[in-house]
This record gives sequence, structure tokens and C-alpha cells, in this order.
Amino acid sequence: MGWRAIDSKINNPFYVTAADDMLAHTTHGNNHTNTLHFYQRQHPTISVGRTRKIKEDINLEICTTHDIKIIRRISGGGTIFTDKNCLIYSLILQKQNHEPYNPQNQFTTICKLLTKTLQTYHPNITFKPPNDVLLNGKKISGSAQMKQHNTLLIHSTILVDTDLTLMHKALKQQTSKPVSTLTKELGYKPSIHTLKKQLLTSFETLYNTTIPYEQFTATEQQHINHLMKEKYLTPQWNYMR
Repeated sequence: MGWRAIDSKINNPFYVTAADDMLAHTTHGNNHTNTLHFYQRQHPTISVGRTRKIKEDINLEICTTHDIKIIRRISGGGTIFTDKNCLIYSLILQKQNHEPYNPQNQFTTICKLLTKTLQTYHPNITFKPPNDVLLNGKKISGSAQMKQHNTLLIHSTILVDTDLTLMHKALKQQTSKPVSTLTKELGYKPSIHTLKKQLLTSFETLYNTTIPYEQFTATEQQHINHLMKEKYLTPQWNYMR
């Protein structure tokens, strides 16, 4: 089975979310390529968990004032705030064995990989089940996942230098967990470019493979554009709850 990495860089939040959707729903066909997808959202964006309710989670007035985009993702989990200083990666795995699906095992594998990678920046980075990574006891990363046929999608955020003040204003449902960023805890802003290289190496080691960078195919781009138009740019999807 092949592997590839795709770097969408700083991009339209609706585009990158549609791209993850496309990957999760097309790799169970004839395409048996596992994909590691890196991106940052160019606008401040609230990513709403599949079953979450907008009015319970989001301060809509703040979002309007600060031009914060609202987008519902296909995976579960809570409602989160992201911006261009938040690195997101999605791992799309094509499962070909018949092992029982265990969400916690998947979270543990990915979060431990992220923890080990980030410990090169600070030794006090720890994994807290089910799906958090902490620095100095404060959350700097969370993950979500979904399974579609034989395809598993796991995505994680890394708060590199995210605007926490705006985040706290925009979200109604404030977590009881203290939240911070790598920049705040380290005292300097790590290079996102370097962090992506380190994560790529970690995934290559974990899966004992080489993961070359590629681009989305023309057909995939068409699917992404269709999903943006018909789903992710519509209030019917984003405000469905």
C-alpha cells in the first residue's frame, strides 16, 4: 500500500475541510494510498464537531465582529477554535485487516507519536487520554477521528501560537482544562515548517515507510470543489444543529 504527504499550507478553511472529507470517502475505492495531510486555516475558524449545536457552543456576535468562519466537520469531538498559527494534520489510513476498530487505541498511537515528537522542544510534554497532549499540564493539542468503511480519518491540532484571547471570546463552552500554546510555554515561536518535517519523519518511522510529498490529483480537486460548493459553503450543513 502506498503513502503520500500533501501540504495545503495556509489555505481556505472550507477547502481544507472539504479535502479531508474527500480523502475519508474516496480512499475506500480503488485508491489504496494512505495520506498525511498538513494545513493551516488562513482565517480564524471555529470547527464544529459533527453532532455539536452551534448556539450552545459559539458566540455568533463575536464571530461576526471578528470575521471568524464557522465550519462543521465530519468527525466527532468538541467545537474548537483554529487560526493560521494552529498546525493541523489529518492522517487517512486504508485498513486492510479485520482487526476490531478501537478508537482509543488509535488515539493512543497518534497522541504518543505527537508527544514524542514535541518532546524535542520541551521534556514536560505528556499524553493525557483519551486524546489530549499537554505541555506543563496545559492542553496544546487535541484529536478527533471517524471511520468510514475501511478508511480511518484521524486529525489533530497543534496550538503553535493561536490567539487564545479570541478563542475564549468566540467559544461559549469553555473547557475546564487549561489551554496554552507552544509559543507561550516555550517563550519563542517554533517553526511550523520544521515541525511538519519532524512529524513526517515520525510517521515514516511509525509505519516503517517513506512518505513522499505529492499534490491532489485533478479528479480529487474536482471532488474537493464539489464538496465546498454543495456542502461546506452552505448554512444547511454548517448550521444544521
